[in-house]
Amino acid sequence: MYLLREIAMDSSRKTRNRVACRRCQRRKIRCDGNLPSCGSCQKAGVPCVNDGKQEVHRVYIANMEHRIRWLESLVRENCPNVDLSQGPGNERQLDDRAPTGTPGDHIGVESAAQSPHPEPRGHVDDENTTSQQLRDQPIAPVTTRAVHDEPQQAHEIGLVSLSSGGDPRYIGPSSGYFFANRIFFSVGRRSNQSIATANISGSTSLSAELLNMPASLPRKESAVELSTRYFQSIHFMYPFLHEPSHMETIDRVYTSREENPSDIFQVFMVLAVAALNLSRQCKVHLPVEGYYTAAMKYVDHICGDTSMAGLQSLLLLMVYALHNPSCSLNIWNLNYQCLASLIDLGLQRDVRASPSFQISVLDQEMRTRVFWVAYTFDRAICTMMGRPIGVRDEACDLRFPMDISDRNLVNPDNAQRVEQESSSHLSHSIHLFKLARMNSEIKYIMHSISRDTPAYAYPPVMDIFAWQQDMIHSLQDWLSKIPRPVDNGDDKMVRLCKIKYHETMILLLRPSPGISTPSDQTLDICFHQAVDLIRGLGELYRSGNLLYSRLVVHSIFLSTLVMLHCIWKLPETAAKCQVDELVSDINISQNILSSIGEYWTEANRARDCIGELSSVTIQRLLKSDPTVGLRSSPIQVNRRPRISDSRGPEMVGNYRAHFQDQRDIAQENNSIGVEGSNAHLIYPIQSQDDTGVSYGPVNLFDDFLQGGFQGWSGMSDIDGLMWEFFH
Repeated sequence: MYLLREIAMDSSRKTRNRVACRRCQRRKIRCDGNLPSCGSCQKAGVPCVNDGKQEVHRVYIANMEHRIRWLESLVRENCPNVDLSQGPGNERQLDDRAPTGTPGDHIGVESAAQSPHPEPRGHVDDENTTSQQLRDQPIAPVTTRAVHDEPQQAHEIGLVSLSSGGDPRYIGPSSGYFFANRIFFSVGRRSNQSIATANISGSTSLSAELLNMPASLPRKESAVELSTRYFQSIHFMYPFLHEPSHMETIDRVYTSREENPSDIFQVFMVLAVAALNLSRQCKVHLPVEGYYTAAMKYVDHICGDTSMAGLQSLLLLMVYALHNPSCSLNIWNLNYQCLASLIDLGLQRDVRASPSFQISVLDQEMRTRVFWVAYTFDRAICTMMGRPIGVRDEACDLRFPMDISDRNLVNPDNAQRVEQESSSHLSHSIHLFKLARMNSEIKYIMHSISRDTPAYAYPPVMDIFAWQQDMIHSLQDWLSKIPRPVDNGDDKMVRLCKIKYHETMILLLRPSPGISTPSDQTLDICFHQAVDLIRGLGELYRSGNLLYSRLVVHSIFLSTLVMLHCIWKLPETAAKCQVDELVSDINISQNILSSIGEYWTEANRARDCIGELSSVTIQRLLKSDPTVGLRSSPIQVNRRPRISDSRGPEMVGNYRAHFQDQRDIAQENNSIGVEGSNAHLIYPIQSQDDTGVSYGPVNLFDDFLQGGFQGWSGMSDIDGLMWEFFH
């Protein structure tokens, strides 16, 4: 929205001389209009940016740069004798520096077409583009948007080139893609692409044969131990396997002389998932890729097997793909394969309603569990990618499974009695299934692209703000009913449930197509949810119970952006923000991403983006009040951080009263000058000039939101980052 505001401001300026560059217009001096740099800019040694009526969209430029880098990599690979540093278009910026303009500093289309040497955008030496390449690419006309179009940014059509040379892919509003895009585009463009892209020419790749050697089955005792680890971690969240049945499958694989592809595939995939998480937690080398490669030898049999065992195998692939983003599995296509098998097997219906279909309690409950796991995956992936939900709620019976442990489920006589007497390991899974259903409702109402409900659909929500308040109360009620740990055991599932609660609250409160401009009060609540989410993930990380996945990277990345955005936008929130606590929370985020980055390099890119944004934010707070530095912890946010202690998420009953009390305390501290509050940074003493005009609060981040924040060098390419998230 701030990018649109800046563009609108640019379009409203007087255009007496459209030949003049932006710097000359702002300085109100005559511009000679020379290309590629006017005399004034050349003398000053600064970039000369055209201010034409048409401007090149940043997404278009980013996609074009992607393709140029890909083409240059092909040239290096196939024509090593070609020197890419030579040729036209290699002239660099004056004093060899990259442009550091505001969001409106785009290269004009008209001047770009006329200039024999278009202005480079700060690439490294091997990434310079030629003017001929630029002219050969079709340039789509882009019109300047007005301020009243700003809400459309919450659900702008996102066709993003997620792979080199491939067709654009759709990324929708619930993913947070455009929310992140607005933040990064509003604070400037990047001056150094070293963070955004890996060095293609300098990277070395090991032979695929060395990385993909199939592993043989371990000793049976080791296989049982690894499988037990799986059922003590992944199974608590995604209970689509039956532990006693899987142990019988292991026995068959080790004793039978005949190969059963389904059994062998499931055994190897459970070993791969368990070894993946165990190797990360214990820092030991286990043949994860070997188990996965051995399983994939039987994948052809699985894909053509429309059965419960086949669907369970697909879900194992989904779990592996989410927790090992480096594999080549496409989670979006895999998700729809799971949904296709689900519908084909009729798992969306409650078979108990059919007296003619006799089924055991075990089969009945496993059908229900498998359905809800596939349902949860679909909601999580569609929310993360901002895409339509696969199977709508009204097409399903939505019966929750019984709260019975795997072992008790084998005995049908005791099943009903055990469910009424005590809870099981499935209690938290069922509670997360209920949250997935609320996530589905939020996705329908808040993040639907079309606001015009057809006549045959359910009645539309007439008052979306009242519905939002009701949903907040429903989520709070869900939070208060999180089951306690079984037999006073580990509370990691309780903490995981709280984390999922904060994620859903952020989805409900942040800008969306339903409410494109949330109120300050709503954003303040969203800020606290983001902080609690970061700290909750930090607690899991410190205890060694955080399972690395694409979902975790997306969650920590988006929640940190939400936290920083609310500080920039809300003066009251910035006033109450303690710098040392802010640094601690940022360190938690960066540390988790750094740890995940040891296995998935794209997490390091997300970490670097957050580090750069947070660094300039904290610098602004410190420069505005020197005494803050004396009260704050001397932590450097630019280096690789170590996680620090932070308070965990709190059970909050009434958000309105809670935040109103905090506002009252902040205002009281401001009035009496209590240290420990940054209120005076945003709320200086009210004063009047000679004309009697009163000057109100000043937001320290106004220029940041408008794109003129000094010290910010920009954002690495968000499209490339999202490609790694979603590919």
